[in-house]
Amino acid sequence: MVSYHLYRDAFSEVYTYRYRLTDVTGALELTVSWPGLPAADRPEEISFTDAQGQQLALLRWEDRSWWYGDRFWLFDMPAAAALATIEEQWRIVDRLLLRLPGYKLTLNAGETFIARGSRYSQQLYELFALSTGEGNSPEEMRVGEVSHPTSGPTYILQVEHPYLESHPVLLATLGVILDLWGVQREQRA
Repeated sequence: MVSYHLYRDAFSEVYTYRYRLTDVTGALELTVSWPGLPAADRPEEISFTDAQGQQLALLRWEDRSWWYGDRFWLFDMPAAAALATIEEQWRIVDRLLLRLPGYKLTLNAGETFIARGSRYSQQLYELFALSTGEGNSPEEMRVGEVSHPTSGPTYILQVEHPYLESHPVLLATLGVILDLWGVQREQRA
């Protein structure tokens, strides 16, 4: 199992706009930034850079109604090729029971992951890999979790899946989306 720490480094009263992803020893893996501009001037993209300052990826999103949930696209840089699509998923029962939104991460490589939130458990989100089971019904296999410790990093992301272990930008993307769109949006509501 691989573990990463996501720190919320800079934020305003309304928006977080800088994160840092490290391994458990504190070595910097990547930084995530959203320009700290007024909301009207802020671009609808967040950039990911590695420890040397090279741009790794861009996250763009489409703000849709709460019923459909927002949709995000992660682009690998410098090729600007789409790497993944992330869709926020709400059900009416989620709203009634005050659950956090769910997320579906679909990689262009063909794999699909689900992040399922829980306001009341030790794990803020659990991560599942989807695979086609017998009879073509999807099967979920638990591959990790996102926890929100009371001190230290803002989030601890733990995974046990070869693709996610070797692509920390995907975990950072998921952590940023969970924080900016899921947790913080629910706290403001």
